[in-house]
Amino acid sequence: MLSNQKISSICSEMLNKAEELLQHFGIEYVEFQNRFAFPCPVHGGDSSEACCIFTDGTTSKGNWQCFTRGCQEEYIDNLFGFVRGCLSYDSGNKVSMSETADFCLKFLNKDIDELSVVPKKKLKTIDVFNRNIERTEGSILRSDIRNRLSIPAAYYLNRDYSELVLEAFDVGECTTKNQPMSGRVVVPVYDEEYNYVGCVGRAIKEHLKPKWLHSHGFKKNVLYGLNLAKEEIMNTATVILVEGQGDVWRLFEAGITNTVGIFGCSLNEDQLILLERSGAMNVVILTDYDDAGKKAASQIVKICGRRFNYIRPEMISGVKDVGDLTVQQIKQFLYPQLKGFINEN
Repeated sequence: MLSNQKISSICSEMLNKAEELLQHFGIEYVEFQNRFAFPCPVHGGDSSEACCIFTDGTTSKGNWQCFTRGCQEEYIDNLFGFVRGCLSYDSGNKVSMSETADFCLKFLNKDIDELSVVPKKKLKTIDVFNRNIERTEGSILRSDIRNRLSIPAAYYLNRDYSELVLEAFDVGECTTKNQPMSGRVVVPVYDEEYNYVGCVGRAIKEHLKPKWLHSHGFKKNVLYGLNLAKEEIMNTATVILVEGQGDVWRLFEAGITNTVGIFGCSLNEDQLILLERSGAMNVVILTDYDDAGKKAASQIVKICGRRFNYIRPEMISGVKDVGDLTVQQIKQFLYPQLKGFINEN
């Protein structure tokens, strides 16, 4: 019988062979301090850092996450679920739990009775919210970041983002040669206290791969734009969640400044802690209006539970995300739905 304890034992032993597991499935990966990053093999993604197996952390060690489509929600976020997702994609059909267990035991070269017992560790909710979010203390000043970039980025000016918002978020182009972000638009990421924690680079030219590149060691333990949004979140008791940086910028242009980005379509525990500490009582979920975005909205409600009131506005037919709206459309279509949750300018 495949009990939860046996599955936990399988996951524990699979984590010790995570690199071999990735190699078995032919997955090209990048190793970071706390995770392996790679294109999601469960839905056949091509973004090089869109999926991760976490190798360290208080609550995430041994888990995996697809930031593009939230595939872990369908297959469970432990390594057993990861294997099941990979096998299902390869076979074209959703494989059973027993088939997944057979693969894992064969891969580990063990019988189910030979698995070591993993003691179940229960983490109390209060412990989660009292713990510190693990971050490396940044030594790069904001002034240094701005001096290294050509701000505002012409690429985003040509995509109808305003000079004012790009200046506010320090979005510029890296013009220095032979640097990891050379030939890219650089989006600096700051924590809630304006400490630099990393950056995201967007390729300007089509031949430059991958299209999106995170700086080495970047962790998704921040909410993008919280440094600028935190005062308005307190004033309105409301936080607006979007997926990407461009969504944040567009809403800021429209005067909706209690907006933060979650770097994809799933919320993690560190980000939940930041929401809990933000003073928000209401969460407006403006993740994309496609299948992945709808799944993201459900995941956010699931992980946040009863802590907040939730609002999921309607979207203009045919529009996938708020970044595709004009400021006028936001004011005409979203403002009426967000009355009481934003300060209308």
